[in-house]
Amino acid sequence: MRALVRLLPLLAAAPLAFVLTCGGETSVAEGGGTGGADSGETTAATAPPATATATATAGGCDVDPSASCDDGDPCTKDLCSSDACTHEPLLNNECRPRIDVDFPARAATITGAAGDPRVAVTGTVSSGLGEITSLQLNGEVVTVADDGSFTHEVGVDVGGNVLVFDTTDSAGNARHRVQSFLWSTGYRAPMTPPDAPVPEGLAFWLAQESIDDGDHSLPVDDLATALELALGTFDTDQFASAETPVVSSIGYDVYLSSLQLGAATVALQAADGGIALTASLQDITGSLTFDCTNVGCLLAGGDGTGGLSITAVSVEGTLLLSVDTNHQLTATLVDVDATVNPDDVDIWSNNVWTNVLLSVIELFIHDSLVASLETALEQQVEQQLGPALANGLAALTLATTFEFPNLGNARKSIPVDLVADFAAAEFHDGVAPPAQSPARGGAVILRAGGYPTLTVTRYDNLGVPDRAGCGSGPQILALPREAPLEIALSDDTLNQLLYAGWRGGLLEFPLGGINGGGLIENLQVDVSGMLAPTVSDCGASGTLLATIGDIAIDASFTINGNPVEFAAFTTLVVRVDIQTSDNGIMLDLAEVERVETELTANDDGIAMEAGYVELLEAQLVNGLLGQLGTTGFGAISLPQIDLSGMLGLPAGTAVLTIHTDSVTRSNGTSVIVGRF
Repeated sequence: MRALVRLLPLLAAAPLAFVLTCGGETSVAEGGGTGGADSGETTAATAPPATATATATAGGCDVDPSASCDDGDPCTKDLCSSDACTHEPLLNNECRPRIDVDFPARAATITGAAGDPRVAVTGTVSSGLGEITSLQLNGEVVTVADDGSFTHEVGVDVGGNVLVFDTTDSAGNARHRVQSFLWSTGYRAPMTPPDAPVPEGLAFWLAQESIDDGDHSLPVDDLATALELALGTFDTDQFASAETPVVSSIGYDVYLSSLQLGAATVALQAADGGIALTASLQDITGSLTFDCTNVGCLLAGGDGTGGLSITAVSVEGTLLLSVDTNHQLTATLVDVDATVNPDDVDIWSNNVWTNVLLSVIELFIHDSLVASLETALEQQVEQQLGPALANGLAALTLATTFEFPNLGNARKSIPVDLVADFAAAEFHDGVAPPAQSPARGGAVILRAGGYPTLTVTRYDNLGVPDRAGCGSGPQILALPREAPLEIALSDDTLNQLLYAGWRGGLLEFPLGGINGGGLIENLQVDVSGMLAPTVSDCGASGTLLATIGDIAIDASFTINGNPVEFAAFTTLVVRVDIQTSDNGIMLDLAEVERVETELTANDDGIAMEAGYVELLEAQLVNGLLGQLGTTGFGAISLPQIDLSGMLGLPAGTAVLTIHTDSVTRSNGTSVIVGRF
């Protein structure tokens, strides 16, 4: 609004039309079309040249009214003054320079060859008032042929590119044109899952510290602690019964009346191809009851008691992690082996007579009870701990629906689905082989795509440009594998989300409804983004920038009762920061690096085009970036790994929460560094 306030006095004083008479001739600066997208005309501020003067026929136009001052040029206003004819240039759209671009079209999506980032721009320039004297494209001088045609090669970057044309004619009038396009070696057009996902769109890295840091105290901060909580609920008492004897011999029924678990431990180690797991039931103790069943045992001392202890029952195995043809993470437990050291089993009784039974009971303990414990522990690992570990890692897909702000309707957001599935799992023990082994830990690579739930925009194009190594070759997701936990988000995935938001109407909104205090009235500005916002770090600065290109603007208003219309095209280049939040990450549209606007007013508004550009850019930057940049634009919540239900634990018992610390950038990838 400040820009609008500054412009009001100028707008009120701006000449809207003029009527001048020379003899019997009337000349009017008539209103014309606004040019814009369909006309091919471009924005300009016209500076009229000095008045041209010529002498009339003999006797002078004042003496001889029949003497004509018409110079035959439709772009001059012919006047008679002081016995001489003058010819002033007309200030209208037909009589100032025109730039027509044949290629590329406005809001084009262009496919180029790898290693050859260039585009040949072609078109024509002309002027109704004089010859074209200069043409520049992105600050470079362009050679114009005699017929007004031109061809000029420009260097391009993967992602958004801006073309800025400036031309002048011999009368000193100028014209300015701005248009944008996307360039890449390939495109994806994601509309419905799982169409056109990014092959390496997301990745998670879990260092050994996140798998098992060796400290299993609460709160849960690694996978092993969660599994250990579950194993700690192992019910050893299921093997004891006060009703059914385990042995009946020499006048006694022997009962295993109770069996208690002292502790349970789980150890996980990253291994080549998966995770090595060791589960152990420790310090198992049981109570034995000797029930006398005949007279002989009564004479020998009667009923008795005793006990048993098992130092540990252990299971070792390797959980191999891979991705199947349906892009699901699978876990297969191999090389499972349960063991009990015979020397770790001890049995005792409280009298000499019942000690005679211990050799018989020992056979039961070793051949039956220990075997049952080993089998049950193997099943626990295979049927619960292993699947829970795989399902926990599967929770890292980031699959979610988040809401873009709707600038056209604050009550209704623009939902976008982030859909991901698995591409690969890479786990290593940190030592050779393989040669130059990655750090100890595991990486889970995911395919990812962004999809609109509703299509609003009316524009069609090739889709989302591939970063493709900034046009030099295959894109590789950067994953440093240095922190305890890393989450890698590719620019290609980010652009899919922005593309989906654009499809859903992110850049379709009005700016209008402003009343200029009686000077400007009925101002209506409609905005329509012709290109999806696209981020890229492939420019010379290496900074992550968002190009919001070819924002088409149609405006109308009245000033002093006279209608004014203009059509404009604006391109914004904005620095993008990816920041951590309490529960995830979000995009921040930071400072505006560049604003380029082309504006063409109808004839009554030509004199104030520069002022309209200032007003429009202020309103657009405040309206668009002000809204998007302050609402957690593109916020993505990071998942929790809740193993509670999978492990049969109470809700909220075994939850791994991701804590984010910082964000780094590398090779088209934003890496969120954190920990559990």
